[in-house]
Amino acid sequence: MYMSKLINISNKTYEKLKAMKEEGESFSIVIEKLVERKEKKRNFLEFYGAGGIDEKAIKEIKKGWKRWSKKSA
Repeated sequence: MYMSKLINISNKTYEKLKAMKEEGESFSIVIEKLVERKEKKRNFLEFYGAGGIDEKAIKEIKKGWKRWSKKSA
């Protein structure tokens, strides 16, 4: 359900949103997608910590990925 709301945005922001908008898509959908992306990023950072994954963990993940890809090939 949509309710009309008036918001003020700069011309630059309008043009960016317009460029992101797909045919038949409303600006509300574009903004909603951006908000959801931001929420997913925030959830990821909360899970892993604001500092991200440490280098040791990244190396372990890469090793596991290589083993998995060799088995699947």
